This record gives sequence, C-alpha cells and structure tokens, in this order.
Amino acid sequence: MRKIVSLLTLAFLAAGCYKEIRIPTEDKDPVLVMNAQMDNLEETHRVNLSRSLLSKVEPFPGAQVKVYVNGSLVAEAVETAEEYAWNRTAYEFRATFNPGDEVRIEATKDTFHASATVIVPPAVDIETGQYGQVRMTYLDDASDYVEMKVRFQDLPGENWYGVDQRISDLWEYLDDEGNVIPEYTVVSDTFGSIETGFDPVVSEGAGKTSGSDLAALLSVENTYHCFSDAPIAGEECTLRVMTYPWSFFLQEYRYGLLVPESMQDHPDAWSILAKLPVRVRRECFFRLRSLDFTQYHYLKALNNLETFGTEMSFLVEPTTLPCNVEGGLGFVSIETITEYPIARFEREYEPMDTIYY
Repeated sequence: MRKIVSLLTLAFLAAGCYKEIRIPTEDKDPVLVMNAQMDNLEETHRVNLSRSLLSKVEPFPGAQVKVYVNGSLVAEAVETAEEYAWNRTAYEFRATFNPGDEVRIEATKDTFHASATVIVPPAVDIETGQYGQVRMTYLDDASDYVEMKVRFQDLPGENWYGVDQRISDLWEYLDDEGNVIPEYTVVSDTFGSIETGFDPVVSEGAGKTSGSDLAALLSVENTYHCFSDAPIAGEECTLRVMTYPWSFFLQEYRYGLLVPESMQDHPDAWSILAKLPVRVRRECFFRLRSLDFTQYHYLKALNNLETFGTEMSFLVEPTTLPCNVEGGLGFVSIETITEYPIARFEREYEPMDTIYY
C-alpha cells in the first residue's frame, strides 16, 4: 500500500509542474506575407501580398514588385483587382521560366521588404501513356474510374513529383451560316479529380490500399498528389492513376453556357447565346509536375494541416509550414510541368438544346 501512495504522490507532483506561457493580445510588428504558385507553362503569373497582424491578415496594395531571372530584371508586377480579395492584394507579371533558371521576386513598400528565390526544377519527359475504363470496389462500394497509365524515366539524383489532370474546353459559337463568331469564342481550363488511393507510388505513405498501417488508420488522403522518387529511384516507372470518367465525355446536351468576356455585362447574354449553335472541343491532359524538395515538403505539410488542423488526437503531431520568404512570411514556388494529351472530343449543339442552369 505504501508503494501505491508514493506513486500517486509522484504523479501529482509531476502534474503540478508547468511553465507559464504568455500569449500577446495586441497587434505588434506587422509582417509582409508573399505567396505565389507558378509553373513553366503559363506566361502570366500572380504574386499575392498581405500584411499579417496578430489578429488578422489584410491586403497590401501599392507595393513595388520586381522579378529577376538569373540576375536580370525581367518584369515589374502590376497590381490587379480581384473580386473577392478580402485579405490580399494580387500583382501580375509576364515572364518565361525554363528549367535551371534562378528566379527572384522582391516586394518593397515603405519599411517593408521581402523576397524569395527559387530554382526552376528540371523537366521530365513522358515516354508513353494509355487509358481505359475500369470498375473498382472499395468497402463494398463499386465505382467507375478511368485508369491512366503513364510511363517515364526518373531523373538522376533525388527528385519529387506531382500529378494532376487538366481539361481544356474550346467553345465556338456559330452564326446562321455555320461560321465561327470570333468575339464569342471562349476557352475554359479546369482540373479533373484524381483518386490517388489506388496507386502505390502516387499515394506515397497515405493511401486506401497502400502505404503504412498508420496511414491507413488515419485515412490520410494525398490531396496534392505529390510523391518522392524513393520507390523508383533511377528507374523507368509506370504511374497508375485513377480519375473519374465524367471529365472524358461531353454531355449529349448543353450543360450551362460559357459566356464570352465580350458579353459579361450584357443583360441578355444567356438568351442570345442559347439561340446560337455551338461547337465544343474538349482536350484532356495528364500532367507530370517536377517539384523541388521545398515545395514537396510544403505540400505534404499543407496536406497534413488541412487533414488534421482542427482535430485533437494523440496520434497527430503539430504541423509546421515551410517558409522560403526572406524578410517576411509565405511560400513561393515554381514547378516544371510536362503535359501528355490523353483524349480529344468534339460535339456540336443545335440552338435551344437542353440547358441546365
């Protein structure tokens, strides 16, 4: 009995030892926040700037933003209006990025000065690709998927990759004689939904049918579809990626209407376009993204934060987001993307075909 009392006493004394942590309650020392996610395929890029206080994050207009590539000034970003920019200010610029380029972005206003330097990662060539429709069953729930198999050669040394799918639609409205009305032409880019739970490489460490037992227990999803080359180092690899089939088909009716920029403010735009025939061309691309380690680390940390950020669990460790901004906070990245065309579809719709709003 004496031993039990002693152990309980020790436990009580241990629980009574603590360190007081004082949390500030007033805004002090605002910090400039810079965020940008860019790639080699786009010519127009965007940098978002904010001013971070203890209690809030607010827009940061009026800054001077300069872009240097390999030490030479190539652009000065222009402030751009955004419809829902409640906590940031967007700055846009045009530039071309190539693998191996050193890109430096500097933002200055009054006493604030922040910068970020990024090396554009190497490009990856896709050797072959194929796709087909399959039906998969998980926990007695059967679903149709499109299985994409893409083969590529892993780059020398340590590398980090990501995958996604881009869908590009070209809407061409036609006049009564079947000619394209150029000012009504609309191009729309969207991203398909990739299911990574079935791929042992893409689902690195966190899949429904692969990865560690702990990952399966926590049901972590690889939201950003990124992985390291550790399982395939220096070898040829076939990525087996599942995506949902809706993106590979055009409906047998008009699904809504894409309104051209020239008619955005026209009060009768929808009724005018509905009376015109339209030709829709859809292209589907598989995209293999080459990342540097910092971006890979950032995406994995962001994935964990979004998955467990609001949960209280003894299995979850605190998540720290990497920062590569000097003189401030935030993250700037440039990835090198290789696109592989998967499928192309074309369909013409007559005027007043069924429209779903």
